[in-house]
Amino acid sequence: MGSAAKPGDHVLDVGCNSGYIVNFLPIGCEAYGVDVSTELVAIAARRLVEAKIAPAEDLPFVDRSMDVVILGEILEHVHDPAVVLREAIRVSRRVVVGSTPHEAGKWGPKGPRKPDSHRFHVRCFTEESLRALLVESGLMNIKIATVVADRVPQMYLFSGSVGQ
Repeated sequence: MGSAAKPGDHVLDVGCNSGYIVNFLPIGCEAYGVDVSTELVAIAARRLVEAKIAPAEDLPFVDRSMDVVILGEILEHVHDPAVVLREAIRVSRRVVVGSTPHEAGKWGPKGPRKPDSHRFHVRCFTEESLRALLVESGLMNIKIATVVADRVPQMYLFSGSVGQ
């Protein structure tokens, strides 16, 4: 799907973990992060321009302050993914990208993927349900790609642009 981020971009990683996203961004990007884990945010704060403790549903950034917002493996964990997507769209100037497990995937403790096959997942998506959610939330120019390993679909990668 190509790189959504360009040198000089402000990039927000929602669910930033330890801030490892900096290893995958072009040189010159300014990376920010939020996570609900105090311990992970403390580690991320050493790697990112700024890391904050915050839920994905209430991002502590002003409207249109980021060029790219990343939702990597987030939507399957939250109770209302539409709220998370609308928040990502609110703070993004250009694009929202992300990933979520494929419903038939076997990555993880018990595949095939079901919400109860991972103790922190509250849902899984089909390509159709993911596309519907992205459209409903207001993303445009939506692209969805399927990652396959050992001939089994494992995850969806998605991107969409935000309105001006």
